[in-house]
Amino acid sequence: MARFISRRAAGIEPSVTLSLNTRANTLKEAGEDVVGLAAGEPDFETPDIIKEAGIKAIREGKTRYTPAAGIRQLREAVAEEYSALLGVDYGWKEVVISHGAKHSIFNSLYALTDPGDEVLVVTPYWVSYPEMVKLVGAVPRIVETGAETGYKMTVGMLREEIGRGRPKVLLFNSPNNPAGIVYTREEIEAVGNLLLEEGIALISDEIYEFLTFDGVEHHSPVKLLPALKDQSVVITGVSKSYAMTGWRVGFALAEEQLAYRMGAYQAHATGCPNAISQWAALEAVRSGAADRERMRGEFEKRKKMFGERLAAIPGISFPEPGGAFYFLADVSSLYPACGVSGSAEFCEKLLQEKGLLVIPGGPFGLDKMIRFSFEWAEEQLTMALDRFESFVSDYS
Repeated sequence: MARFISRRAAGIEPSVTLSLNTRANTLKEAGEDVVGLAAGEPDFETPDIIKEAGIKAIREGKTRYTPAAGIRQLREAVAEEYSALLGVDYGWKEVVISHGAKHSIFNSLYALTDPGDEVLVVTPYWVSYPEMVKLVGAVPRIVETGAETGYKMTVGMLREEIGRGRPKVLLFNSPNNPAGIVYTREEIEAVGNLLLEEGIALISDEIYEFLTFDGVEHHSPVKLLPALKDQSVVITGVSKSYAMTGWRVGFALAEEQLAYRMGAYQAHATGCPNAISQWAALEAVRSGAADRERMRGEFEKRKKMFGERLAAIPGISFPEPGGAFYFLADVSSLYPACGVSGSAEFCEKLLQEKGLLVIPGGPFGLDKMIRFSFEWAEEQLTMALDRFESFVSDYS
């Protein structure tokens, strides 16, 4: 059967984050002593008021197909909420509900690009970005960043990339997965003004918008530059901020004609999102702010504890995360002593010798780094740090 596989399918690799999380769970079920900091999902239960809304939907028989772009009640609630948050008016027809933020990004790429169009993807990037770009037939052009710019793309770097070709779209993510970096108001305004000047579309992945720490603020490009609305898709959802990863509900906010095309594509590709999950998400948008803030506060405590211990380990450096729930640490100074040539081998050695599972940075575009998730309870984070410190000590 292999000879029938398309070239497009043959060029796509599985998501490393999902694959490694599955591996961690399999090892634990087999009785192995493994601490996993792989998955990017809160360890909290979905808040009760949201769960009850899902149960109520089942009891009321709201279990049939919905409109492809989502129930009107949720689209209206999202439009109202984000019009207020962003200071830009969105109507309900400018909202598309999808099967998670990942699905919303894919729909955006499909609706915005033709085969061969270039999409700018900035390191460190979420592992699925380049693969999704390739899946729609477009071409990912990677914008390399490093410690000298705080792992951020500067407006000068963007201008240089535009000068090298004609990108159709910039795929932008702040707060960032995997590094937790948050772009400042000034940085976003500079990038946004250049996009306006050059007529380049923007997909702004803001799924971690409510998860910022230590007084750091998230700034949506559309809020800072309302003129960007007509060439932007704002991506968000309920997975991270409301502990609803498995409910699979994401939102895309876009100009009405673009939103219509995204909904039309979704109607043929997947159909409507889960009906029950949509009613639960409606409750999250309407009434979930207090629970959202409670969980954010707990993440902030965990981030402080984890960061203090990680910073004290010799030979390890990282950009300070202002949001999301990750540390992206440069461990490349340990590679020679460990006898490894990259992050995948490093993580494999760490798992074999200490039973600690973390994510290699290679799939994020930075092979000298590894990603820790700090969304776990303090006991598990402490165990993970103990094992990592022991590993580093063995090779220092």
